[in-house]
Amino acid sequence: MDGLITYIIILVILTLIYVRTTKISSTEKEYFVLSRSENTAGLALSFYASGMGLWILTAPAEVAWWGLGYDVIGYAVSAATPFLLLYFLGSKIAELTPDGATLPQFIQSRYGRTAQIVVSLVAIIYMSAFLIAEFASIIFLFPSISETSGIAVAVLIGLFTFAYIRKSGFKASYITDRFQGVAIIVLLFILFGVWFSENSYADIVNYSKLGGINSFETFSLRSALAVVLAVTAAEIFSQGYWQRTFSAKNSETVKKASLIAGFGAFITILLLGFAGAVGAGKGLESPTLSFIEQFELSPVLSILLIVLCTLLVASSIDTLENAISSTISLDILKKGAKEAEYTTLGIVVLAIIASTTVTNIFSVFLVADLFATCLVFPAFYKLKTKSTDLFLLFPFILSLLCVFIYRYLFVDLANNPGGVFIPTDLYGLADLNTFLVGFLTSMFITVAYNRISK
Repeated sequence: MDGLITYIIILVILTLIYVRTTKISSTEKEYFVLSRSENTAGLALSFYASGMGLWILTAPAEVAWWGLGYDVIGYAVSAATPFLLLYFLGSKIAELTPDGATLPQFIQSRYGRTAQIVVSLVAIIYMSAFLIAEFASIIFLFPSISETSGIAVAVLIGLFTFAYIRKSGFKASYITDRFQGVAIIVLLFILFGVWFSENSYADIVNYSKLGGINSFETFSLRSALAVVLAVTAAEIFSQGYWQRTFSAKNSETVKKASLIAGFGAFITILLLGFAGAVGAGKGLESPTLSFIEQFELSPVLSILLIVLCTLLVASSIDTLENAISSTISLDILKKGAKEAEYTTLGIVVLAIIASTTVTNIFSVFLVADLFATCLVFPAFYKLKTKSTDLFLLFPFILSLLCVFIYRYLFVDLANNPGGVFIPTDLYGLADLNTFLVGFLTSMFITVAYNRISK
């Protein structure tokens, strides 16, 4: 599609979103969280839309292209398990932190100020990796469906989302999620309808088998389990989910909404991963584009993809911008909305610059996932009792140290693409042993330190 038409379509969509947000009046508190007011339908749509960014058109396809059947299923499960954790933990933590807006505020109430800063930094690292991956997805995808500059589109979307987040903060992100969520679901239905119409059932089955969807090897299972562990641990530190959890009417609302969003996320990623395996079976050379490049891009389909991509990336990016700036302002700087505005602008600029260096979107997440895996057990172990900063810091730091010692001593660094610091296996997939070392040592050290301290 002609680049000028693409830019016009993107501008129209972003302008409509921005105009909708101009009607939003946001208080200082609503810049970070809403006041226990949101119902199940709105919360479920917001959970889904904020989590389903542009990465869903690239990362599941990458995983399917490089991996096998277990990898595809594991990645889909990993998209749902964070919502299951919210089902069990979200309502409890919201009750224990009635005036909260972020997870680190709960951590401070249980462990102390230093622990709050550490959890905030891990959350910021993970969310920043997510944001960079979103901008990188723009740079990869948009030139493949139209004659546009991916960087120019990234700057355009970054500026528009900053403009309305700067004005209304979390309230704008949440309200726009509701109609973005409905639009994303409808557009995905249409996109898969086109995909099924362009491929016979026999072709889909045969190409998916060639792409390895029916191969269930041990290394694939190990990678899948690693992804489930890593993504679940990391996503629970995504502050966008916690802002929405703290905005729910009550515990029942959080539970119902998390189940609905989790089911939707699982089905979405499973289908997109399966489609990526078909692309691999067809011999498409780009892992990132092994789903998108299967389409014969007519003008109508190109417009559909541009609209879908714009909505996906806007719903995810505005969530991440506000979540990161809220964490920095509330938990690191202990400041308010004004400071969050400047922080958001800096985040957008740095993320766009960093995204231009990304070559593999899946690997962007792995280091942040590892930090979260070493932190998740000690962070939630003291759910109802208070402790000290060392109770969280000691297991976290020692488990990270154990991970790097393990990789240095037992991993073939000459052939492993991740080296010491990126937790990959020899195939470039998530390494189960590395993540298990991190999680199990953090668990063992947490329990042992708890007994010793008593």
